[in-house]
Amino acid sequence: MTTRYTRYVETLDAIKQATKWSLTDDFRRLMAIHYAIHDAPFDPSRFEQAQAALKQRTGMFSKFRGTNSLVWLSFLDAKYEDVAPAIDEALRLDQLLDRKHFRYSTLRPFIASQLLNVDDPERRLDEATALYQTFKQHHPWLTSEEDLLSALVLVQAFDDHSTLNERIEAYYEALKVHVSRSNELQLVSHLLTFSELDPTDAVTRFLDWRERLQRQKITVRNEHLPPLALLTIVTEPTDETVQTVVDIVVAETEKQRWFNTHALTIALQLIAADTITEEANELLLHGTFAHLLAMQQAATAAATVAVISSTSSSD
Repeated sequence: MTTRYTRYVETLDAIKQATKWSLTDDFRRLMAIHYAIHDAPFDPSRFEQAQAALKQRTGMFSKFRGTNSLVWLSFLDAKYEDVAPAIDEALRLDQLLDRKHFRYSTLRPFIASQLLNVDDPERRLDEATALYQTFKQHHPWLTSEEDLLSALVLVQAFDDHSTLNERIEAYYEALKVHVSRSNELQLVSHLLTFSELDPTDAVTRFLDWRERLQRQKITVRNEHLPPLALLTIVTEPTDETVQTVVDIVVAETEKQRWFNTHALTIALQLIAADTITEEANELLLHGTFAHLLAMQQAATAAATVAVISSTSSSD
């Protein structure tokens, strides 16, 4: 098993002890993945102080309250050495989101944190709004609030916004022949836009990953497609990498017999992070991996909320 996976397991155990009565394991996994990927320790007292600071600065009905906020807070806690200023700045930037499209999004905390350290955030929000509206024009039934975050990430990463959607559509058209249409598929087309491969080769690698996992009797659901795209960007499937995925999935499934759909998501994210770290890939050096993680993490969080709303999960 990978060293990063060992860190993940240790972090998850610590989070379980610190959140005995307030969270289910579904959300704890989402938190633990942040610390493992950023190679950061989880400090219960530090996290408790961050919770208190957030509670003091927000009202009862704030989007920054509730279970989702703890997942978001762990994202900041793992990423920033001093989390309090990051919280303050995210709350300040959140005031810019009282506009059409962004106002009622449950993902506002993730969107606000994506504006941290961004020059001219209002302009970036305008650009993201325009790109999101383009998504709506092309795929009105598939576009949802997760795409608000991906639009914001995309306009920050690419200078030529006029041709950006053409590039995204090229991936989408190549993908839809092989994968059922869904919002997850649309997010995959957003993620693969970061690939250095051309659309045909990137899609071929993505499908090769899926096929090789399925041959190992691993079920690849729609919710797994974004993290699979994340891994596709950084490495091709080999016997070794596929086996590493299988090992983590098996280990996670044994621990969570009744609710283990996150097992594959965890494996894909950890291996992607390991690959980038070991190769000192420019994606990591330029912070792009954190953006990509935020894009698909928002989708994972949204999917988790949906599943928990309709299913009783096991701790």
